[in-house]
Amino acid sequence: MTADRTSIRGTVETVFYSGPTFSAGRLRTSEGEDVKFAGRVFVRTSDAVRLEGRWVNHPKYGRQFEADCMGHDLEMDPEGLANFLANHPDVKGIGPAKARLIAERFGREFDQAIRNRPEEIAATAKVPVETAMELQRIWIANSQFNTAMAYLAAFGLTHHQVTTLVGKFGSQVVPILEHDPYVLVREIVGFGFKRVDKIARKLGTPKDLPSRIRAGLHYCVLEALDNGDCWVEYEDLLDRANTLLVMDTLDSREVIETHLEALLTEGRLISHAFERLVVADPEIHRMEAELAAVLRVGAASSPHLVADVDRLLDAEGGELNAEQRQAVRNALTHSLSLMTGGAGSGKTYAVSTIAYIAERLERKVVLAAPTGKAAKRLEEVVGIEASTIHRLLGFNGHTYARDVLNPVEADILVIDEVSMVDVPLAWRLFQAIDRSRTAVVLVGDHNQLPPVGPGNLLRDLVRSAAIPTTILTRIIRQAGVLKENSTAILDGEVRPTSDEQVGARRPWYVIDKFSDREDVRRMLLLLFDEVLSNRLGYDLIRDVQVLTPTHKGPLGTAELNVALQQLLQKRLYGLNVPPVDPNRRPPLYAGDKVIQTKNDYELGVMNGAMGVVLEVRSDGSLSIDFDGRPVEIDAGSDAIANIHLAYATSIHKVQGSEFPCAVVIAHKSHSFMHHRNLLYTAVTRAKESVIILGDRWGIDNCANKRQVDRRNTFLSFLLEGDRGQ
Repeated sequence: MTADRTSIRGTVETVFYSGPTFSAGRLRTSEGEDVKFAGRVFVRTSDAVRLEGRWVNHPKYGRQFEADCMGHDLEMDPEGLANFLANHPDVKGIGPAKARLIAERFGREFDQAIRNRPEEIAATAKVPVETAMELQRIWIANSQFNTAMAYLAAFGLTHHQVTTLVGKFGSQVVPILEHDPYVLVREIVGFGFKRVDKIARKLGTPKDLPSRIRAGLHYCVLEALDNGDCWVEYEDLLDRANTLLVMDTLDSREVIETHLEALLTEGRLISHAFERLVVADPEIHRMEAELAAVLRVGAASSPHLVADVDRLLDAEGGELNAEQRQAVRNALTHSLSLMTGGAGSGKTYAVSTIAYIAERLERKVVLAAPTGKAAKRLEEVVGIEASTIHRLLGFNGHTYARDVLNPVEADILVIDEVSMVDVPLAWRLFQAIDRSRTAVVLVGDHNQLPPVGPGNLLRDLVRSAAIPTTILTRIIRQAGVLKENSTAILDGEVRPTSDEQVGARRPWYVIDKFSDREDVRRMLLLLFDEVLSNRLGYDLIRDVQVLTPTHKGPLGTAELNVALQQLLQKRLYGLNVPPVDPNRRPPLYAGDKVIQTKNDYELGVMNGAMGVVLEVRSDGSLSIDFDGRPVEIDAGSDAIANIHLAYATSIHKVQGSEFPCAVVIAHKSHSFMHHRNLLYTAVTRAKESVIILGDRWGIDNCANKRQVDRRNTFLSFLLEGDRGQ
């Protein structure tokens, strides 16, 4: 294998696979040689390109050209030109024979001829001049697009992102980006500052470019949002931006502050003085302020106030304990109430009682939860149809059908798993509730992790007691060992493997003898190979879920997924999966367990949905079973990038889900991420059995470490401020 850098040119014959930053295909070189290529390039069939890279001997695909970058080649040879003219989907009236006539007559002079003498093209091909003029338009447009593609390839943009930019800026896209590459941050959703800044450094963009400083400040605020915080302290924001921008001048902090003040004056950011001066995105501040206004009047009487509620509870709620009874009373008497408690505290039974009493009183009860799995579980237990909050609000991927003018139709609305609800979703929900008609009951577990998105609604409500709140503290006797042991973690206790056994299974296993990470990994693979299915009877794909705190390292999701894929593909389907290069995305195979990592409203698959690959076709397209519904994903679609292996997932990713068996990794190598609520959230994902796997110190440290998840939210000020008045 040679690693000498070289270049080849020719016409793309076939595209095998095209993803966000990767294409593979077959190239017919100008010398007539067929070449397989792969690399970070953008290509289409019939493109004339120049690829720069190196020849490699791939262990599976043989000799191929590994491309680093490409340029579109407008000086096509006659064969490439004929191929372009005959096969371009927009070129009409010129078939293979006429395309060859044009190619043989004009060859490499075609670009000048079509731009300046289209009538000669028409005469040669014996087509109307109008056809040649349309060809001229297509050729020039294609040239501009190809020039932009060649330039933008260095930015790692997807084909969709490139076409978006070219559509917006036209032929000026290249000079615009050369002048100010940070336009990408403003114009392409999800295109981050750091990625653009890295490219801008290569382009020699000045570090003190005003748009760079502003983009850096915005990035710091948005990064805080990504981490769950709704605001950043003013001084802290300056420090973060100064560290990020590395401007190499003594007055850099003062320069950044000047731009921050300008952003505040323009209203692009907002500041607010509570105990200290804080800075936030205006939208998140508005949402929290409007939420606070709703929550302040939560103690008002229910629009369907039940008369003599205690008599009704005596008759219908005989199995309720005192705490559950209070929660049901609040739901029937107040406009807005909250019930929270740990695993086994009887939240779902209390919700069932609310639903039963409401039905007796001929009140319409609607149930919803943040995720499909949480909604399905609620529906199964309560016996009433439940939906996701997005579905309840009629979200189609772009707009919401339910809003102030078209509110949710319900007398009592129960929202479960509120710990997962972030500020934007909570705001959207309350926008669609007519408080003069609908009483709202919020249900959750404040011991679980906060939402992935910004805010900490459930804990802010519990801490402020702004609305009628019941905290269920008693474990009901029917809860069982799994729930009891899970709740014990909240007191810092990890109980040993349970003596109780149902058939071959125990509800609680603790395997804590492995101080070395590789030993933990080997034990995990042994469990899958010899124990979970053979001895415990679990379906290794559909019943078992590995949970770990992190994505990186030997015990992170990335490496565990590769190892489990190799083991299970061999064990279940007899397929030998080749090794995966470090930092490369593993290919998918039929039978793989996968997870959707972003909401995709076009496919109808939401973030966190798990599925099983039904088929991987030769062209790179996929068919995936999501909860019994086959979903087709085209080759080259950006949607493929949102599908990841899911044998092992992060604990955050499965909030609201339950699995018959959860294998929880708790090892000292993750100690920087460990805390009590993390372990508690993980073990409460198990429905029948949980296996805690790691070392004794790591497990105990995780249970003993109390971490305050007090995020920076406006609600924490607004609600607690009201309470103190």
